[in-house]
Amino acid sequence: MGMFWGLIGIFIFSLTLPATKLTVGHFDPLFVGMGRAVVAGLLSIFALKITKTPLLPIVILPRLLLVSLGVVIGFPVFSAYALQSIPSSHGGVITGILPLATAIAGTILAKESQTILFWIASLFGSMVVVFYSVWNQDLSFKFGDLFLFLAVISAAIGYAEGGRLSKQHGGWKVISWSLIVSLPFVIIVSAIAFQADDWNAPASAWCGFLYTGIFSMFLGFFAWYKGLAMSGIGKVGQIQLIQPFLTFLFSSLLLSETIDSSMILIGLLVALSIFLGRIRLKKKTVAIETQKEV
Repeated sequence: MGMFWGLIGIFIFSLTLPATKLTVGHFDPLFVGMGRAVVAGLLSIFALKITKTPLLPIVILPRLLLVSLGVVIGFPVFSAYALQSIPSSHGGVITGILPLATAIAGTILAKESQTILFWIASLFGSMVVVFYSVWNQDLSFKFGDLFLFLAVISAAIGYAEGGRLSKQHGGWKVISWSLIVSLPFVIIVSAIAFQADDWNAPASAWCGFLYTGIFSMFLGFFAWYKGLAMSGIGKVGQIQLIQPFLTFLFSSLLLSETIDSSMILIGLLVALSIFLGRIRLKKKTVAIETQKEV
């Protein structure tokens, strides 16, 4: 069930980059990144109020702030700036390193462990993605790639810490309170970044903005954190390998972006590399359990 909930979360997240792409050029990237947190924060207050959910322990406030810095502020802002200069389908390839980044964050923050074979396979897949980014794009794209890598690091930290907290307090409560503690800051930044002409933005831009606020920043984390808490940060984090392919599909359908054979090939290599690492890990675990029974 943890893998199932994780898959639902990834399906929702896979539309984030195409939806964000619809907003850039019409809104300031800061408004795109912070404004969606305002939408999600207000929804969080409403959800907690109607469910009469009590306050979380004050001692976990620093951990909630860390989640906020990662997934409420860091990833949205960095990805919005990145998508000013790179297509969302390319962004889907770069975020293919999220499983490795999430596994590393899970190891550091949640003390999860993996085998050496897992790390070798994961590292190889990530190197393939980075090579694609450098080799297949010209210089004008590399600055956008930097922002996207910062977005990946932010997301990995937010995923790992949020997954840890969700084991004790529930995924929807964790993301709701993380949004609320950052709400004063994101409201101020959004108000500064908002321009009067933004009201005249096309419906597609507003739809993309609302999707990121309601689904990407709020409802998607209900399922994602639930999955991480149930089956482990590193294990469920590997489901993110599906995200680039879904992002390719939605970018093609919604934005008419071209999906070339190299993108598909790189995505397959990344997925295959980490999948092989997981197979070996599973076999090793089964062998150890068999020896114990004997």
